[in-house]
Amino acid sequence: MSNDSYKIKVGLAEMLKGGVIMDVTTSEQAKIAEDAGAVAVMALERIPAEIRKDGGIARMSNPKMIKDIQEKVSIPVMAKCRIGHFAEAQILEALEVDFIDESEVLTPADEHNHIWKKDFKIPFVCGARDLGEALRRIGEGAAMIRTKGEAGSGNIVEAVRHMRTIQAQMKNLTIMDHS
Repeated sequence: MSNDSYKIKVGLAEMLKGGVIMDVTTSEQAKIAEDAGAVAVMALERIPAEIRKDGGIARMSNPKMIKDIQEKVSIPVMAKCRIGHFAEAQILEALEVDFIDESEVLTPADEHNHIWKKDFKIPFVCGARDLGEALRRIGEGAAMIRTKGEAGSGNIVEAVRHMRTIQAQMKNLTIMDHS
């Protein structure tokens, strides 16, 4: 991936900063989110936490549902793929989603290796709990980092903890003695 290509991907991510990215399961919900001021929507077939609770495997959403949402709204449409699932990411790229979220809330395809995102034209967003994890995802080609929360619970304490950890670790780097 060229440096210019990465700059474009990061520029697209910058446009979402400070806005709400709304999880939606239908094109009607996506339109409501757009009308309410969401900067993007995340296309989900079902809430991943509910799928896992029912004993199922949380996979990438149905391509038809993603296409329906893309046709209904003018804001960016994101979709999730499983960690390490290169083929799901290729399908999402072929669908021309605006961002791919290689997501820990879906059932992982590979617990050790993430997708090499630099091979894709579509930007990726990835979750991170600390600076090391964030830097590994960026090294793989992620254009945007988000914190990880307790998926599907509504409890934001984990996401807040991860954000504070990343911020503290970045601050520690700036105050280190460089001599």
